[in-house]
Amino acid sequence: MALMDSLLSAAASAIGGSNQQNTAIQMVLDLVRQSGGVGNLINQLQQGGLGGALESWISNGSNQSVSGNDLQSALGSSLIDQIASKFGMEGGQASDLLAQYLPNLVDSATPNGSAQDADGFGLDDLASLVLKNLMK
Repeated sequence: MALMDSLLSAAASAIGGSNQQNTAIQMVLDLVRQSGGVGNLINQLQQGGLGGALESWISNGSNQSVSGNDLQSALGSSLIDQIASKFGMEGGQASDLLAQYLPNLVDSATPNGSAQDADGFGLDDLASLVLKNLMK
């Protein structure tokens, strides 16, 4: 797993975005890893009350935004705080950053507008998405 983490980190850094963007990508990847994949993360968000927002992320329309507080409520403060501490920030700051990038990740993981697309979508698939963005 350490090798995959290193590859994902290198790919995120190579995108050439701001430090904030690179940190956000790494945080989203860490969230997916800790959740057991994109499909599991979608289930957690749905069970946490974000079903309406998820529908928009999964569908082929525009993505509904969520707040950092919404994510903390849906996923639990302890998970967000754990990820935040890994990146040297507070839970609220981390959840706000995750809220900016998570909708696009779920949208990318479900290109056909179906949550079933994300079943089995793991870190290797995320690495592929990050690397594809390098080629654009």
